[in-house]
Amino acid sequence: MVSATFEHLPVEKQSRIRQALLNEFSHYPLADAQVARIVKDANIARGAFYKYFDDLTDAYRYLFGVAMVEIHRTMPKRPTLDNIDEYVDSIRKFILEADEAGYRQLIKLHYQYNEGFLGRRPTTIPSDADSAKEWAITALYHQTVRDVVLDPESMDERIKQLRVVLQNVK
Repeated sequence: MVSATFEHLPVEKQSRIRQALLNEFSHYPLADAQVARIVKDANIARGAFYKYFDDLTDAYRYLFGVAMVEIHRTMPKRPTLDNIDEYVDSIRKFILEADEAGYRQLIKLHYQYNEGFLGRRPTTIPSDADSAKEWAITALYHQTVRDVVLDPESMDERIKQLRVVLQNVK
């Protein structure tokens, strides 16, 4: 977890470090990332990096979390059978926001390499029928996002597929 020391840095320095992290993790899988390149790019001392983050994995988790919060800020809060169109349309918005914020390559490398490197955890087992439907919509949605990030040319076809499937869940 990012340290309190990092959170108390001037905004400009935090931004510079985040940009250096984004540069590194958008070009190299976590297993190949190097603190040396990050500190050079951020113009900070190696020791400072370790004051802000425990290690590369900690820095990666921090940056990926920042990216997800930023990209998800305009997303519907919960998927339901009543907001299918809004939720499905948000895939295109997610991709556009990822592009605009410069996170597309970070997310692509996450799906290609880093997700497996970090390990995946099982989802929570739904407690009732409504929760089960929400889980199913969310799972299909995330798989569609993953597929679109890995194969951008298929976005329209995949969004159409998701919409058809979800409309048949009702």
